[in-house]
Amino acid sequence: MKKLLAALLAAILALSCCASALGETIKHERVYVVTGPDGEIRSLTDSVRLENKDGLEEIADVSLLTGIENMSGGEAFTRDGDALIWQAQGNDIVYQGTSDQAPAILPTVSLTLEGESVTAAELKKKTGEAVLTVSYRANGVLPALAVTLLPLDASGMTNIQAENAMILSEAGQRILVGYAAPGVDADLGLPDHFTVSFHADHADLSWMMTLISADPIRLAAKEIDERLPVNLRDTLNLAESLLTALKNGEDVPMQKGLQNLKTNIVLGQVNDFNHNVVKLDESAQALHGSAEELANRADAAQTGAGTLQTALNGLQTNGGALNAQASALLSAAFQSAQAQLAALGVTVPELTAENCAQALDNAAQSQEADAAAKIATLKAQLEQTVQLVNSLKAYTEAAAQAAQSADALAADLTALKDGAAALQKDAEKLQKNGTAKVKSTVQTAEKQLASLALPYVQRDGLHILELYEQTRDQAQNGGYDLRLEGMQAVTVYVIRTDLQ
Repeated sequence: MKKLLAALLAAILALSCCASALGETIKHERVYVVTGPDGEIRSLTDSVRLENKDGLEEIADVSLLTGIENMSGGEAFTRDGDALIWQAQGNDIVYQGTSDQAPAILPTVSLTLEGESVTAAELKKKTGEAVLTVSYRANGVLPALAVTLLPLDASGMTNIQAENAMILSEAGQRILVGYAAPGVDADLGLPDHFTVSFHADHADLSWMMTLISADPIRLAAKEIDERLPVNLRDTLNLAESLLTALKNGEDVPMQKGLQNLKTNIVLGQVNDFNHNVVKLDESAQALHGSAEELANRADAAQTGAGTLQTALNGLQTNGGALNAQASALLSAAFQSAQAQLAALGVTVPELTAENCAQALDNAAQSQEADAAAKIATLKAQLEQTVQLVNSLKAYTEAAAQAAQSADALAADLTALKDGAAALQKDAEKLQKNGTAKVKSTVQTAEKQLASLALPYVQRDGLHILELYEQTRDQAQNGGYDLRLEGMQAVTVYVIRTDLQ
C-alpha cells in the first residue's frame, strides 16, 4: 500500500513540478491540510521552497504565513509586514508556516446507507447498500485537477461501482482513485465529484488523501499557447468575416499585412472560382440568346426563300407556254414575209431564224431600189421578232435555273432553320440544366454552409475561446501564499481527510 501511495503521489507532484522558467526564483508550495469529512480544517502547514535558480545572495519574498521556520538550513530572514528578505547565500530556501486562510478547494464527503445519511463511524457498525460521494468545495475561483486516494476495506466492501473513479490493487489491497476538475466552468463538461457505491458489511472507512493543483492546467494552457501557430481570437474573427461574406453572397474580404499573403492567395482563388461560375452562366445565357436570334433569322429567311421558290416555280411553269406562243408568232412572221416577198415577185428559200437575214440580203441585191427598200424593212422587222423570241427563250431558261437554285436554297435554309432551332434548344438546356444549376448549387451550398457554421463561430467558438482564456488566466492564481509580482508559483494541496 505504501508503494502504491508513493507512486501516485509522485505522479501528481510531477504534473505540477514542470517549471520551465530559467534565471528566476520559483516559489514551490506544498500545503499540507488535515480536515474532517465536512471540510473543516483541523490543521494546516504550508511548506515553501524558494528555488534559487540564479544563486542569489538575497531572495525577496512575500508571505501571509505565521510561525515561519527555516527548514533547509541556517539562512536568516528579515520581515517587514508581508515582505521577507532571505539571506540565501546562493542556496534554495525551504521554510514552513501556518495560516488561518482556507485553501482554494477542499474535499467534502457525503455518506449514505440505504438512502439515509450516516457517518463513517456509524457505517462501521451496520450493513446495507452504501453510497460515498466526494465533492470539492471551492473558496473562490480556481480551476484545478483533484485526485483523491481512498483505501478500501477488503472484507467490508463488495459489489463496488465507481463513477469518475477507478480501483487499483496491489498485493491484495485495494485503493480507490477518484478524480475531478473542481472550479472548471460547467460548460466544459468535466466532473466536479466522484461517487462510489458498494455493499457495506461493517465497512471501515478511516481516511482519504487528496492532491489538488491548478498547475497542470496552467502548464497545459501555456504549452497550447506556445504551440499554436495562430492567434485564436484573430482566427475566429477571420472565420466570422469570411463566413458572413459567403452567407451574403459577397466576395470574401482580403486580409491586411504580408503575414496574410498565403491566406489572401486562397481567398483570391475562392473569389475567382465564384466569379468564373457566374461568368460561365452568363456566357451560356448569351449563347442561348444568340442561338434564339439565329433561329428567328433562319426562320424568316426560310419563309422568304419559300416565297421566292413559289414565284420562280410559277414563272418556270408559264415559261413553256410563252415559248410556244413566241415560236408561233415567229412562224407567222416568216409566213407573212414569204407572202410579201411573193407579192414583189421575189423568191427566197423557206425563211428561218438562222437564214432569214442572209436570204433577204441576197434578194434585195437583185431588186430595184423600191423593192430593195421594202425587203430591208421586212428584214428589220423579222430580226426584231427573232431577237424578241430568243430573249424570251433565254429569260425562261434563266427562270428555270433560278427556280432550281431557289429549290436548293430553300432546302439549305430549312436545314439551317432546323439546326438553329436545335442549337437554341441545346443552349437553353445547357444554361437552365447546366450552368444555372452549377451556379445555384455552388452559391446555395456556400450560403448554407456559412449559415450553419457562422453560429458556431460567433457563439460556440467564441464561448469556447472565452472559457479557455478564463480557465487559463484563473489557473495562474493557484498559489496559497502571497507571491511577488512576476514570480512563478507552483502549488500542490495535500489534504488528508479523517473520515472518523
